[in-house]
Amino acid sequence: MKKIFALILTLWSSLTFSQEVKTYTWEEVQAASPDTVFAISFEKSKLTELPAELARFKYLTHLNLSRNRLSELPDYIASFDSLRVLDLTRNRLSQFPIEICQLSHLNDLLIGGNDIASIPDCIEYAAELQFLDLYDNPITYLPLSMMRLKHLQKIDFSGIRFNKEFQQQWTTQLPNTELVFDAPCDCMN
Repeated sequence: MKKIFALILTLWSSLTFSQEVKTYTWEEVQAASPDTVFAISFEKSKLTELPAELARFKYLTHLNLSRNRLSELPDYIASFDSLRVLDLTRNRLSQFPIEICQLSHLNDLLIGGNDIASIPDCIEYAAELQFLDLYDNPITYLPLSMMRLKHLQKIDFSGIRFNKEFQQQWTTQLPNTELVFDAPCDCMN
């Protein structure tokens, strides 16, 4: 049953990003009115930083920044109050961008394939978070504040080595959240 739910959630997330709203490339929105654009994809754009002009697009609900070279996010990301889906998969983030904590309506955060070792306590302020994809990050610290995320349905920890005790602890602490773990390691956590 969990596998079916995970498949449905994954399909829903991908459909949400691609079909709910029209997703534009940066080149397509250059001359557009910012209040008419709700989804932008910078996927595979080789970006090391985001353009300052992106700050004009205050009504974004979907922002795909996957497969770039970003090591941080600009402060203005925190002002995207309407953002529901943020994809930061496969960038060069070594720290969890604190700006994300201010996105109180964010539903899906995909931040896998980076170099993030810890999630900050402020994650609880992303109160509407439903799906958190942390796969393939060297996570060593999760804050107890994650337990206050009442809407959290799934966290993907695949590709991260946790021992059996850690996995059992978090499964117990988040009983209504599907946690995807690889097989436990015989290691310290």
